Amino acid sequence: MNKAKGFTLIELVVVIVVVGILSVTALPKFINLQDDAHAAVVSGTGGAFKEAISLAHTKWVAGGHSGPVDNLDLYGTGSNLMDMNRFGWPAQSWFPFESDPQLNNTNDCISVWGAVLDNNSPTVATNAQQDFQVTYSSNTCTYTYVDQPAYSIFYDSVNGEVVVDTEL
Repeated sequence: MNKAKGFTLIELVVVIVVVGILSVTALPKFINLQDDAHAAVVSGTGGAFKEAISLAHTKWVAGGHSGPVDNLDLYGTGSNLMDMNRFGWPAQSWFPFESDPQLNNTNDCISVWGAVLDNNSPTVATNAQQDFQVTYSSNTCTYTYVDQPAYSIFYDSVNGEVVVDTEL
């Protein structure tokens, strides 16, 4: 007598059902990884932005300044020039110098981002065509992450506070 080797139809169906159950159970975990990755991008960028703002303020303090400063060279390269407000926080990077530079529009928010962060940093613009979309409201820049609009970075130029929000 020849014995047939292989699986019965019932065994194959059971295996397919078990694999299906495992994939349905594991799939939400993999989907969650994408949210975690977006949160990590915003957290990392926000941390770098916060430290860069703090570094600019430290440079202002170390220079013995007590009021607005025109074209403070943040990194000693001559390319990252920042106008500091009367509180010693980055306000804008525009010419000509204002006697009391203030962060007061989205262009100022974009210029602060560009001056304090490296050229390889995520991009920012007023539209959703970049990594972050910027808005302005009463001395505060809001940088909203385009891929996950619930994640944002906030910068207040009056006290230098940078807040990173990665809560869904």
